[in-house]
Amino acid sequence: MDCLQQEPVTCEQMKEIEHRANDGGLSYDKMMENAGLEAASIIWQLLFPEVEGEIQEEKTTICGTNRQGDVVIFCGKGNNGGDGWVVARELAARGLFVTVVLAEGNPKTETAIGKANVVLRRGIPVIDAKAYLGELREILEAADLVVDAMYGTGFHGQLPETVRACARLINSTCSRESLISKQVFSLDIPTGLNGDLGQPDRDTVRADYTVAFHRTKPVHHLKEAMPYCGKVLVAGIGID
Repeated sequence: MDCLQQEPVTCEQMKEIEHRANDGGLSYDKMMENAGLEAASIIWQLLFPEVEGEIQEEKTTICGTNRQGDVVIFCGKGNNGGDGWVVARELAARGLFVTVVLAEGNPKTETAIGKANVVLRRGIPVIDAKAYLGELREILEAADLVVDAMYGTGFHGQLPETVRACARLINSTCSRESLISKQVFSLDIPTGLNGDLGQPDRDTVRADYTVAFHRTKPVHHLKEAMPYCGKVLVAGIGID
């Protein structure tokens, strides 16, 4: 986690690093698996430091309150969503109550589809945001933890309508001024931020923690992005 002193890499450089790693034998599938495993471990350590490495049973303590440990994970259709599917699988395996929200329909990349299929086979609830947008607020209000895996380094331009609606719901129900504390984790980059330039969309997800993969990106060091990134942590994905 303590890699913040290293030089950041641009989104294009990160693509090239992953490409070289894949050519060298570390497959894209394995990198996604490693990213999700590391992110889930970081989330677990931060929320439950006293039970690190243990499987949760019955009630869990989140943010100082005796809650059931309800987690909502918003997955996009690309590889950032694939990372989210791995996190969903791992947190569910540790005893948390996980719901996956399809923020932009079914996954489209081969690696993300494979990770999603494992989650589906295990019976973890999955709902489509576009079809059930009206019910999402109630689901989020009951959650203790939210994970944003909608966009990573690939975002630029405008948020699609349903993704924007999801980001708005996350921000409105997980506000830091809320009476019920819930933590928001973004994977790699909060949805709505350009990984190189920042340029926050008006509905950019406001995370308490951002788990950057392999190295930080330029956005993680921009002053204008700090309110959205929260505390930035770095997770290895198997690349030296």
